[in-house]
Amino acid sequence: MSDGAQQSASRNGLGRRRGLLAIAAAVVLAGTSAALWWWAVGRWRATTDDAYVNADVVQVSALTTGTVKAIAVHAGQRVRRGDLLVELDDADARIALAQAEAALAKAVRGARGLTSTAVAAEAGVAQRRSEVEAARANLAAADTALAKAQSDLARQTALAQRGFVSPDTLTALRAAVEAAEANRAAAAGALAAALAGTGQAQAQAQAAVAQVDGAPLAGQPDVALAAANVRQAVLALARTRILAPVDGVAGPRSVQLGERVAPGTPVLSLVPLDGVWVDANFKETEIAALRVGQPATLTADAYGAAVVYRGRVAGIVPATGSALSLLPAQNATGNWIKVVQRVPVRIWLDPAPLAAHPLQVGLSMQASVDLHDQSGPRLGLLPEAARTQRTDVYDGAARDADALVARIVAANVPRARKARQP
Repeated sequence: MSDGAQQSASRNGLGRRRGLLAIAAAVVLAGTSAALWWWAVGRWRATTDDAYVNADVVQVSALTTGTVKAIAVHAGQRVRRGDLLVELDDADARIALAQAEAALAKAVRGARGLTSTAVAAEAGVAQRRSEVEAARANLAAADTALAKAQSDLARQTALAQRGFVSPDTLTALRAAVEAAEANRAAAAGALAAALAGTGQAQAQAQAAVAQVDGAPLAGQPDVALAAANVRQAVLALARTRILAPVDGVAGPRSVQLGERVAPGTPVLSLVPLDGVWVDANFKETEIAALRVGQPATLTADAYGAAVVYRGRVAGIVPATGSALSLLPAQNATGNWIKVVQRVPVRIWLDPAPLAAHPLQVGLSMQASVDLHDQSGPRLGLLPEAARTQRTDVYDGAARDADALVARIVAANVPRARKARQP
């Protein structure tokens, strides 16, 4: 081999060694960088792409029976709490309310009659007692008159035996005694009749008072029952207007014009997109360091990596996804294969990015949780996620019903007449 060929082969071998050394150095550098990144960053991160947007989807249903008369909201439309969604025909409800109002007015007047009867019965008892006292006075007077007549007869009889009084006088005195006895018997009968009348009047008064039972007009059983029927009719009428219980975006509706619906029939769904969260499913090998309150960064497939959402771990579900499924896995089999389980973790999103880049329920997300902060609880909920949810769109009907009952009762109670001026 010539000297030129040897030099060329030597140069090629040196180039290969240098290339291999460069590759080895790059591999060592990449491994070192990866190790340093894992030590500084990676071990403090829990990431997953098995994450999806979720929200409290409100399924709005009919609360009363009726025919769909108007549809005010369509899919994709934003609605505010209290906005009309669907209106049902209210003719039957208005008739039922008119009947309930008439029944309440009748019950109020009937209760007034019972009260008047009780008052009259008590007045009758007082009158009967005064009659008893008058009968007692008459009986006492009759006893006095009879005693005087008997005394006169006895004295005149003694004088007649000595010849000082004529037989005609004795006959007149005996007649006076018989008349006094008759008057006394009549007075005794009148007293007995007055006592019997008083007992009967007391029984009637007790029966009349028992029906009233000392309760106010609104507390009378018939009035209370009729008032409850009015409230029910008012609520039935109000429920012919199906209102939005929360702010949100309307989903596909389930009813059409002219359709007959019953209580519980789904009408449409509302999704409050301002309060969505992310359910991220982490592997069971990654949840040991997860704590409530840890910060998280997320990206959505819909917007790409350019849009970053911020949030915090709101809570960790106390069961794996397979355990919460409709048909949990049965692992007690001979061909069992171990599968890494995933635990749902709820991440509460900051509201600011949602205003500019709204998220629909079901969108795919990538989630990364910073594990540095270990001060939070292992289980529990953030205050934002645990707040009580409430709507007041149904309270107005109850207040209107109470006001209507009060007006009907007042309208059927006579006002006190003013004293006429002389």
